[in-house]
This record gives sequence, structure tokens and C-alpha cells, in this order.
Amino acid sequence: MRYLVFSDIHSDEEAFRKLLKIMVKLKCDCMVSAGDFCPTVEMEVDAYNLGDFRTVMGNCDRYHEYSILSTPREFISFKDGERTVTVTHGDCYGASHFSLRSGDIFISGHTHRSALERDGNGIILFNPGSVSRPRDGRKSFGVIAPDGIELLSFPLCLSHEKLMF
Repeated sequence: MRYLVFSDIHSDEEAFRKLLKIMVKLKCDCMVSAGDFCPTVEMEVDAYNLGDFRTVMGNCDRYHEYSILSTPREFISFKDGERTVTVTHGDCYGASHFSLRSGDIFISGHTHRSALERDGNGIILFNPGSVSRPRDGRKSFGVIAPDGIELLSFPLCLSHEKLMF
């Protein structure tokens, strides 16, 4: 599976439309939001129609009413092969709140700053940054592929960094 991962889009319809095109271009199977999706109705319809769209509750999503998609949970976990991928917004939970092992992936947003690193226990910490309101000067998102995670510029898809599995 290939996952397109983003965070903190805050109702930006234009950015979301570009992400949908990028998802096709990069041949991703699933889109994952690390919160503060805050979708418009059009964004919800597009996300719903993807078939495999996963999102978590962000601090700004708490004030947003979802009408088509289910109200997001504060975190989700799923298996990708042998790895556990845990996604949360980052305002309530950190990696230490979960039973993660070396090689597992912890995804969070909230800071609007991209980060990709392996901690001292071998857990991969990934923040895709923000495609609409970055606080580190670069619009970014990520792709989780079978061989690693890549942090990419938005919308040009230039590689900022890559962490191999």
C-alpha cells in the first residue's frame, strides 16, 4: 500500500483538490489526514468518494460539524504489513501514549511543521506539516510507501527528505 499523508489543511478546497490529483499521480491507495481537515461539503464528498480516506480529530475539527464522513476519532491505528501505524493530531497524545515497537510509525500534525525521524527506540515519528498554513516556511505532505517514508514539497512533489525502512 501507498499512503498519501497530510495534516492541517483547514478547509482549503484548492489545496485538497491538488492533493487528490497528486494522489493519482503518485499512485497512492489511501489518503490519511492527521487532523484539522475541517472539510467543506465538497471536500467531504471527495474524501468519501475516495473509498479509503482516514482522518483523526484535530483541535479545530472539534468546532466543525461533519455531515457525510463519520465524526473522526482522536486517534486511529492500522497495520501496514508488520508495522503498526498510529495517527493522532498531536494536541492530546504523543507517541509515548501508545504501545509502539521499533519500526512502527507514529503520525501527528498540529504544529504545522514537518518532521521525519526515528527515535531512540526505533519508532518513526512523522509530521507531514501543512499544505495550506505551514509554520516552517514550506508547504509539505508525505507518502508512506513499501520501502520508506518521503516528505515532499507541495504542490511540486520535490523530496525534502526520505527515511528508508
